[in-house]
Amino acid sequence: MTGNEREARLVAPTPLTIGAAVATAAMIAWSFGYLIVRYPGLPQLLPVHFRPDGLPDGWQFKTAWRVLLPVFVQMALALLLGAIGVLLLSRTHGSHDKDAPDVRAAATAAEAVALLTLIWVAFQAYGAVALASMWQRERAGLGRTYSYFELAGVVLTIVVAVRAQRRLGHPAPRPFVSEHWRYGQLYKNADDPALFVPTRHGNRWTLNFGRPATAVLMAVILILGIVCPAVILGLLLR
Repeated sequence: MTGNEREARLVAPTPLTIGAAVATAAMIAWSFGYLIVRYPGLPQLLPVHFRPDGLPDGWQFKTAWRVLLPVFVQMALALLLGAIGVLLLSRTHGSHDKDAPDVRAAATAAEAVALLTLIWVAFQAYGAVALASMWQRERAGLGRTYSYFELAGVVLTIVVAVRAQRRLGHPAPRPFVSEHWRYGQLYKNADDPALFVPTRHGNRWTLNFGRPATAVLMAVILILGIVCPAVILGLLLR
């Protein structure tokens, strides 16, 4: 196989994926602008801990790092989930027939990731509004609307996940080749351009562990789940 055939390409994202990405970028820009505008009017000492009666009993000096924390969270979500989306659409070689099962699966999964990114970036945008208001009034609580937004985010996440699952469907099983399966369940075939492949019995999808993108994908998910919360907490406590 020639080098050109091995050149990495991307499966074409769906229009909804592109729209979600643009909306996510716009939401981050809006949050940044909003907090920058509010920054001069915020108290020099930001209340960060409150008594049971809602009055503050702990403060931290106002810094750009603290005030812009929701934007940093948005950027982390967008970058990491965006990286997952790109990995899902990656393809080293082979046909990009949009009707091929693995191509449709990749596009559907990337679309779901883009929508989830938009949902939680939008939630953080309202979080920026609620946080700035709490600092300004120096009373505990982000308000009922914040809880409503959080609940809406959870509901929409479930809707997106169910929608993606239905669109993915049940793939048809491939002819069994024992050399391509490890431990009976792990598919590994470096010559297969697909990232998504049917399981041995065809009742669901699995990943092609012969693709380096799979290892990178697992690493990005690990970073999203473990490293990012630690970094965000560190920024908050500076």
